[in-house]
Amino acid sequence: MNPCQPAKSVSSTTSTLDGIVAAYLRDHAEGEARYLRFYKIQKTLPDAISKAALAELPNGGRFSHQWRIPGPVLAQARDALLKLDYSTVRTFAELYEKVAVPLRPIRGIGLLTIYDTAHRIGAFLKLSPEQVYLHAGVRTGAKALGLGDWQSKLPMSVFPPVFQRLRPEQVEDCLCIYKSHLQVWRRAKRNAHRRDS
Repeated sequence: MNPCQPAKSVSSTTSTLDGIVAAYLRDHAEGEARYLRFYKIQKTLPDAISKAALAELPNGGRFSHQWRIPGPVLAQARDALLKLDYSTVRTFAELYEKVAVPLRPIRGIGLLTIYDTAHRIGAFLKLSPEQVYLHAGVRTGAKALGLGDWQSKLPMSVFPPVFQRLRPEQVEDCLCIYKSHLQVWRRAKRNAHRRDS
């Protein structure tokens, strides 16, 4: 799976919010689930942390989000995360902050890598995001929906009803993959409003 790779060109089936969510569930949800299963089945927490920080794919490759980050930078992130105590972490939000503190100062590590790493470790710890975290393309998708894209995360309650079919991490994935489709949807909606006024 290549997380957050842009979806194919806009079609009539992905020109509505219903169509976008349906396309995500049909074409990407199972890949996301497989990706998380790989981290869930690691034998130990240190194994999960190491693979998460190094952005390892089930086949031994590296996730596309972290392709351009030099290996030594990811190794520095791994070493920092292996030193942490995770025993008091009870929610994904707590895990995200625990992961973010040592990773933020590392040059070459940004918000997307912090989220991805926390999400992978969270799969092993059985902790899932309770809100939708905004970074990179996800922010673009949220802006197209007219949501507070300046915030670091958004509650599920602010998303249109059709998005309630998804879990927060799926919304994050969907907004990123279908950001261009959402921008087209937004322009079409704005143009229709102008014609009606």
